[in-house]
Amino acid sequence: MNSQPPTPTRHWRGLDGLIAACALAIFLAAVALSVWLWRGGQRPLLLAPAIGELSDCLEMAPPHAPLEAACTGAQGSAAARIESTLQALGPQRSADGRFEMGYTLLVPLLNLFEPQGNGWAVDAQAVRRIANTVQGVQRPVVLYLFSTHFSESAPIEPVLAQDAANLAHTPQGPLPVEKYMGWPLYPWSIARTDNAVTQRRDEAIRAVVDGVCALPAAARQRIAGVNLLGEVHHLYPDFEAGMGYGRPYVLTDYSDTSRAGFRDFLRQRFGSVAALNAYLGGASFASFDAVEPPSRDIRRERLDHFWQHIDDAAAGTLAVGGWAHDAALPAGATPWVRVYLDGQQVGRVPARFVRQDVGDARPELGTAKVGWRYDLRFADQPPGLHRLDIALEGEGGRLRHLATRHVAVMGRDQATPAPVPLRQPLPPMAAPGAQVQFWIDAPQDQRAVFYNPLVPLWHAFRGQQVVRYLAHFDRLLAGTCLADVPRRTQQIYPAEKAGWDGTRFASDASLLPFGQVQLGINLYGEATYDDSFFDWLARSRQPGYSVTEFHPLRAMDAAELRAVLDRHRAHGARTFSFFVHPPPATGARTEPPVNPFALDPANARHGSDALYRAMQRVMGR
Repeated sequence: MNSQPPTPTRHWRGLDGLIAACALAIFLAAVALSVWLWRGGQRPLLLAPAIGELSDCLEMAPPHAPLEAACTGAQGSAAARIESTLQALGPQRSADGRFEMGYTLLVPLLNLFEPQGNGWAVDAQAVRRIANTVQGVQRPVVLYLFSTHFSESAPIEPVLAQDAANLAHTPQGPLPVEKYMGWPLYPWSIARTDNAVTQRRDEAIRAVVDGVCALPAAARQRIAGVNLLGEVHHLYPDFEAGMGYGRPYVLTDYSDTSRAGFRDFLRQRFGSVAALNAYLGGASFASFDAVEPPSRDIRRERLDHFWQHIDDAAAGTLAVGGWAHDAALPAGATPWVRVYLDGQQVGRVPARFVRQDVGDARPELGTAKVGWRYDLRFADQPPGLHRLDIALEGEGGRLRHLATRHVAVMGRDQATPAPVPLRQPLPPMAAPGAQVQFWIDAPQDQRAVFYNPLVPLWHAFRGQQVVRYLAHFDRLLAGTCLADVPRRTQQIYPAEKAGWDGTRFASDASLLPFGQVQLGINLYGEATYDDSFFDWLARSRQPGYSVTEFHPLRAMDAAELRAVLDRHRAHGARTFSFFVHPPPATGARTEPPVNPFALDPANARHGSDALYRAMQRVMGR
């Protein structure tokens, strides 16, 4: 036996072999990945329009006119309506093979209930018609198990709304039923799953799934996905007025269930109340039971202690934003905005958001990208009166000064803030000039901000509530014949919107994968077609996604729409949905559909008629 150590030559030869083997393995893995991506790119993107005006045919709403024979009887279904709607859009597969036309079957869960004795029961006839529809349409289908705060005029809705346990709570109590676009908006609670509204949703889902699971395997295999509930997030008063800054900052959920859940959340995170007190930096809570969620604005309400404070900036970040347009820039060029804090540049952001409000007020700007936003982290800044300067970059990097704002970073003692000296001189800046149009939305000058470390914890808990509520239904479906069917959210996209305060919704955590649930996202305006969404998608590292609602809010021709669809397909979109309605039984539609976002030849709102025609051309009609 040779007990001598290997010679250097033998050692390096062995190392060379190992390196070569690793390189080969990496190469083969890269080839395999490329092949997988190439094959994925060759698969057609499933266009799955959500078809409205089916509820009467599905026994879930009173008919407005005599029902066609296809909707009635033991084999009644909405299959004929769906097929006629899809055929009007074009063939089942586009001529280039890149797009396949299926559909989304919207099932409003609470509409399945009908009065029975002193209670409510699922309408078995409606369940049969849903199952018959899935069997009767020979196309891929996305099953949309719909139940959100948006009313579907279900008779059970006002009954459920009488129970405070079903409603979201502000610090003052249950939210009232409001209106959204003229329809009731029910603020259903997502803080608990043991209340009646959740139990009814469970009951309806089980009934629908049982009906579908009784179908032949070939019909079940056409189910390409299941969308869970719809937009699930926290609510707030006066929801229709908007989701931006500058309005009273009142959140949900402050029910007893949420308050207790928040304390449990803190126990799990910190272990001891001493650790929580240390984290907060000077708190003196005797126990977790003494902790309440932040619920009062120090600028408007009396506080018992500082940890009660909450407003739109209390988490330590202040929104700085507005819009800017520079006519001197080349067409299509993006203006850039710089933000200076005490003379030092802290941010540089593009004005890349389409602002519908600006387009309405300044028609000459049309759909130009003018909106911008920068989130200023002030939590680590010393107390004092700080200076913000906002500048617009012009050609050659020349700066135009747009505005100065002063922000008072307050200490917990609320002492009068002293001016903070500039850290360095500002660079040379010119006046905006006649070719620059702009507005600074936020912050207001002399804005006072207070950082409360308990607020980010409250936001994190509220985000966890959204995920847990959706996960409840994920687990329910995991025990059925649809366990292997992809399940998706159908969430709003709050990321990076110029005037959007996402903390009101607390939906960000639900945009990441959890359980067996994949990302399904509703896109509006520029997020449907420009870089902002795709940049966010890359940062969030999603394994794939579905566009569950597509609302460009402007007209597109066929070439542009095809490019948008191709871009989503290339980024991993699995299904792509938009609203359509069945054509009239006789003649052409003369009145636009009730849904203002529906693509329809008679709907000029948001360019929806042009989008409908563009979709027809994409499919080859």
